[in-house]
This record gives sequence, C-alpha cells and structure tokens, in this order.
Amino acid sequence: MTEEVRKLIEKSEHALEVAEELMKSGYPPDAASKIYYAMFYAAQALLKSEGIDVVKHSAVESAFGYYFAKPGRIDSRYHRMLIDARKIREIADYDIEEEIVEPVASLKIEEGKVFVAAIKEFLGIS
Repeated sequence: MTEEVRKLIEKSEHALEVAEELMKSGYPPDAASKIYYAMFYAAQALLKSEGIDVVKHSAVESAFGYYFAKPGRIDSRYHRMLIDARKIREIADYDIEEEIVEPVASLKIEEGKVFVAAIKEFLGIS
C-alpha cells in the first residue's frame, strides 16, 4: 500500500470519528457532510491503490462504479451508498429549504462505517 492510500484511509477514518462527534453534539447536517467525505476518501484510496487518479467528486463516483461495482469486484450497493451520501451531503451543505435530520444522519453514519470497512477489507487493511 502506498503512503497516499494509507493517508486517504486515515482521513476517511478521521472523518467518521468527527461525524460521530457532530451527531453527539446535535449537528446532523454537518455529520452527514463528514460521512460523505469519509466515503469519498475511502473510494479515492481504493482507486489510487490501482493507479486510478481522479479527484473530482463525480469522477470518483464514476470510476468507482466503472472499475469496481460494474465488474462485480465490489458489491454494487457500495456504489449506491456513495452516490446517495453525496446527494445527502449536497442537501446538508447547500439546500436552505431542506434539512438533514438525526435519523437520516444516523443511518448514514452506519452506512459510512460499513462502506469504509468494505474498502479496508478489499485493500487488506485490518
């Protein structure tokens, strides 16, 4: 594993920890945003582990689907989780009409944990 992949996994794990703290402190929209970033960094780590260098959010999402979900290398539900988490993050960060509430953010935290764990398992990280 390269240093860059390791650092992305560390950022991913840190983002999950921060999301949990934000939830405990009563900030579900901010937690939802951090959960997405945990998944985004993990997806980037997976792609970079195979020399696929993309940074734009849409490009990471697309490459994750193309190289891992579509050929069945990773369960396609993880691709759906990443897509859904980005939509929730965009609502949390930009939408002034709709608010992310605790049950949604809590569900996303659980999905974020499952997502990051799956990526780590794929990469052989315990």
